[in-house]
Amino acid sequence: MKKMTKILCIVLALVMLLGLAACVQRSDEPEPSDIAPTDSLQPGDTTPPVTPADPGNDNGNGNGNGNGNGEEPPAPPVAANHPLASMNAALLNFPQYRETGGAHVAGSTFYQAIVTDAAIPGNFGGAIFSDAAVDSIVQGFIGTSASVLSSTSTFTFGQEGIATFEYCLDDYTFTITQQHDVLWHDGTPLTMADLAFTYYILADPDYRGIRFSRYPREIVGIMDYHNGDADYIAGLVLSDDNRTLTMHFNLMSPGMLMGGIWTSPMPRHIFENIAVADMPSSPYVLTNPVGWGPFKIENIIPGESVFMSRFDDFVWGTPYIEYVMVERISSSLVPAAMQNGRFDNVSPSFPTIYYGDHMNPTNFTYLGSPMSNYSYVAFRLGHWCFDTNQNVFTPEREMNNVYLRRAMAHAINQDEIGELLFNGLQFAAGSFIPASHYSLMDLSLPGFPYNPEYAMQILDDGGFPLGDDGFRTWPDGSPLTVVWGRIGDASTDHIIVPLYQQYWAAIGINVELWQGRTHDQNFMWDTLDYDTDNDEIHIYTASWTNVGPNPQGRWGHLQWNPSRYTSDEWDRLVSNLSDIRMFDEAFMQNAYAEMQAYMQENVFFFPGRWSVQLTSLNNRVANWDTRPGLSPQTNGFHRTRLTAAEPYGR
Repeated sequence: MKKMTKILCIVLALVMLLGLAACVQRSDEPEPSDIAPTDSLQPGDTTPPVTPADPGNDNGNGNGNGNGNGEEPPAPPVAANHPLASMNAALLNFPQYRETGGAHVAGSTFYQAIVTDAAIPGNFGGAIFSDAAVDSIVQGFIGTSASVLSSTSTFTFGQEGIATFEYCLDDYTFTITQQHDVLWHDGTPLTMADLAFTYYILADPDYRGIRFSRYPREIVGIMDYHNGDADYIAGLVLSDDNRTLTMHFNLMSPGMLMGGIWTSPMPRHIFENIAVADMPSSPYVLTNPVGWGPFKIENIIPGESVFMSRFDDFVWGTPYIEYVMVERISSSLVPAAMQNGRFDNVSPSFPTIYYGDHMNPTNFTYLGSPMSNYSYVAFRLGHWCFDTNQNVFTPEREMNNVYLRRAMAHAINQDEIGELLFNGLQFAAGSFIPASHYSLMDLSLPGFPYNPEYAMQILDDGGFPLGDDGFRTWPDGSPLTVVWGRIGDASTDHIIVPLYQQYWAAIGINVELWQGRTHDQNFMWDTLDYDTDNDEIHIYTASWTNVGPNPQGRWGHLQWNPSRYTSDEWDRLVSNLSDIRMFDEAFMQNAYAEMQAYMQENVFFFPGRWSVQLTSLNNRVANWDTRPGLSPQTNGFHRTRLTAAEPYGR
């Protein structure tokens, strides 16, 4: 247990701050919310019982030291029966980095696979136009989504990037100062004017991406610019040499320090003459993106592959590797491709479903790290209002019955799925908080452990009678069929889909796939985000990846929150995450506890599984590290070497 706790402290601990009055030059920590349960019970319903707490769960008491000195305190203890303990134990079987000897072989190509059953969307010119994980892999090589600030082991902004930062709580300012000379791939110098310009793109009324969210909207004057009442953004102030950008905010909270402030610049000299509405379809986004990363694009086969060459003037030094070839591959083909030396690495992860048959490879090696996401099942509870850009709760939606939602949550045996299907590398997510922010978890809450008998009791109490066919009906006697929108996964659909349906059928809930099948991820997300399913989809499955614990980016008033859940109380809780009192550790801890209690009570989604991320590396790859928070100056793909001309196995 001591080893497990040590790993947890290194990988998952948070740094908290107290400092409420002074200007602080460096900060490493997160942010939280408030509660009072109100929900979407149908007329005449009463709140069903909440599952009794598991007495074996420890009550998380926070890990902040409250003195604002930047030291990382130890995480609370992990109970032996808590899912995090199982994940930590699994992580002991894998190293997190590899540093091997051997000289780099000049002229060699690094072969990178993107694991996806769908076409690569191909939106490479900037993360402000895409949230597709597969696009972000290419963006990482070319630097179109790169932050000017580094990241710490606790996922807050650090001081080792091309710029440093300081913030002041007295005057609500956040200042970024460029410390290193950087060139875009076309040789043009990068400055903080590029970052300021990016905010003008975000605030443009024709911007249709996902990044104009809570914190950018709090910049002084940005909404005046967005609404056409001002010609400039008053809260963005550049120094005369364009190397310092000071941002003035209407409010501040710790969430700003965990990616809440957008720090990835767009090349102003390229995009300033392109209308914002035309940017997503421009060649500088789709076919000829200009970044500042270690590699630059040479050729693209749309949807299939990207070929890159190294950028000799990369800010942290010329990369060893000369060329990178990125290709997409179906997950079912990954094991054979790695064994045969087709690829040096697959991203975002080696599919854990195949790990059991490939535990001891001879030509490649596994690294293991905790994924910062969890899977979930969400319920469609409203619609998106395009006039007001708000989620609107719709009482008439089928899933607006908390009895039904809670029962479905308790019907799934997530641990069994993780053990049998994913070779013990996935675990029931015992919290609404991502595993990377363990100190904010309220472990007194029961979550939704597998308990089909209890699920049956909930449905009985909610008035859902069991018919002669073994399936439930609505309280009025009409047939009950839940329609499931699912993104296809060729490697698991044939097992996961019928297994989930069997779990739900065991408590009398008939669940059918939307249109009788799974769907391409690009099509499914467009359908959900734009509500083009005509209210036909009742539930959907996805995963939440977030560097911070704030759920606003997934469950707030955003078009890409397809659950559409909202309430006055939930809005208040999310709003509280931006309160300046969040810099006080006790306030933060309490706010997150209240938020989690609300989620437990109202069940607009339920967590699925945490997982270990497997990085598979061909044995010729040297210098690769999956640990968070390393300095980009001395660690990164520019330091990776290839010690053989071709991947071993070819």
